[in-house]
Formats: sequence, structure tokens, C-alpha cells
Amino acid sequence: MSHKNDYSIIAFFPDEKPKKWEFVHTINSIALMLNEKHPNWLYINVYERRTKKYLKRFYKYAIIPAFV
Repeated sequence: MSHKNDYSIIAFFPDEKPKKWEFVHTINSIALMLNEKHPNWLYINVYERRTKKYLKRFYKYAIIPAFV
């Protein structure tokens, strides 16, 4: 099954507005980027990009897979 850019991600922060990324290929790559560039993130919500269907929430210290 092809997973090319299947996800949209919204990241939540304690004292900022949420940030959104579309056309996400792997969920764990966004988590790594957030750890590096936005270390205060709390959790991310994962959505199917095409249908906007909510899939799952991942917290910062959880094990985050590449695909849901």
C-alpha cells in the first residue's frame, strides 16, 4: 500500500497556537522535526489528508510509528 503524503498533522504547544503540516509522508519524521525545532510541543493529532478524517493522537514521549 502506498502511503505517499497521506497525512496532515496538527501539533499543539503549551503557550502558542497550533501549527499544521500537510502532505506528511511519515508521522515519526514530523515528531523528530518537532523535537529538534519546537521542543516544547505537547501532542500531535494525525488526520487522513484527503478526507480530513481524524486518525490518532500521539503525545511527545510516546512511541510514534511511521504509519497509522
